[in-house]
Order: sequence, then C-alpha cells, then structure tokens
Amino acid sequence: MNTLTREAIRAHFREFVLGQMPKMTKWTIDDLKEAYPFHRLFFTGEALVAARVERSVVTNMGNTLYQDLAKIVALDRYKQVYLGHDIESTLNDAAVNMIEQIVTELRAPVNQGETPRKPDHDSELADILSSPGGGQSTRVVKADLYVEDFTGGPLFIELKTPLPNLDIAAESKRKMLYYLAMMDRKGVAGAKAFLGLTYNPYITRAKYGHSFTKKIMDMNKQVLIGSETWDYIGGPGTYVEILQIIDQVRGEVFGT
Repeated sequence: MNTLTREAIRAHFREFVLGQMPKMTKWTIDDLKEAYPFHRLFFTGEALVAARVERSVVTNMGNTLYQDLAKIVALDRYKQVYLGHDIESTLNDAAVNMIEQIVTELRAPVNQGETPRKPDHDSELADILSSPGGGQSTRVVKADLYVEDFTGGPLFIELKTPLPNLDIAAESKRKMLYYLAMMDRKGVAGAKAFLGLTYNPYITRAKYGHSFTKKIMDMNKQVLIGSETWDYIGGPGTYVEILQIIDQVRGEVFGT
C-alpha cells in the first residue's frame, strides 16, 4: 500500500469518526445511569455511552465506511474501480430460471425426509451455463464494489457485514450468479464474484458459524471473510495496514 493510499484511508477514518462524535456527547453519563439503572451492575459510564450509540455507529459503518474504504484500497492497485456499479447484459430464459431455482431451493426450509440443496459453486455454474433455450431478456445487477481491471478478470463483490440475514444472503447469491452468467454470455474470461464480509466476529474462518451465510453460500469458493476480503482487494498485508491506521486515527482523535 503506497503512502497516498494510507493517507487517504487515514483521512477517511478520521472524517467518519469525527462525524459520529456528536452522538457520543448527546447524553451525559448521569442521564444514562438514570435511564439504564441496572446496567450499572456491569458497565462503567463510558461503556453506557458506547452501548447507547453502538447500533447507530455500526449502521453508518455499513452504509458508508466499508464501501468507501474498499474503493480507496482497490485504487491503490487498479484504475477501473466503481461503487454501486450496474452491469447489464442479456440472458436466456432457461439460465434465468435456473438461477432463480437454485436460490429458491437453497433458502427453502428443510422438511423431514427431504434432501436439501447444498451450496456448491461449481455445480451451480454448470447447471446455469448448461441451460440453453427460451427467449432473451436484459438483466441488470449492481455491484457494491466492481474492479473492471482486476488481475485475471473483472471482480464483483457484494460487500456486507458478517451476519447477513437470509434475504440479504440470498439476494447477494442471486446477484453473483447473474453476474457470472452475464460474463460467460459476453465471453469475458476470468470474471470473479464474492460475498466479501468486512470483518469476522468468529475470529477464524474455521469457527465462522453464521447459519444464513452457510446455508446460501459455498463458503470455500464464494465467500471472503474479514482479512481475506481486504487482502484480496488490496494485496497481502492490506488488512494489517488498515488495523495500524485505525490505531493511529484512534490515537489522534481520542488520545489513546
């Protein structure tokens, strides 16, 4: 990661933190102790403030912090980097129907005696790409992050927090499959699509256990988790550098 990229990340984090600061001073510690009297059994005054604003701050992280960070990181190595980028192409009806069938079967509840469909990237693509016939229709998918000049072929990432609900996981899967089918029909080689989870509360990939992600996604071929996401976009060591910049910004803003 070059110096300009590190400075851009530092400025992005600093701007985000300062934008959230008014929430930290909206309530006094005395007010929060009165509002949440039993929490005082466990939490200090500062912890009460953090608990009060945590949901709002985390929501804003999901809405603005991660995507802009991903773009800055990608621009360190690539030039054709886009957020909220629409990809459009025509697909035949049989392929479309197969994509919808795959997603529907994956998200369906399992009834006794049934053998549920399991996520399998290779077999899903084989089913889709071997489904000829039907009319043609135009389809559009929007990438959270799209790197058109990514090494080996264009990169499509659904950038999400690590505990997506079933609807979000299923919609991300649908978009990824549509994208890969579109690229195949266009003859674009090396196209890649991932669900990129921005951090990992389970710490290691082996321990990652969120049921909805595992129900819908092929964890080995369709999901990047935490550090993998950032290192895949920015190259090896990117995640470690991001953490170093976080510590730097925290020291600048809070003096700790």
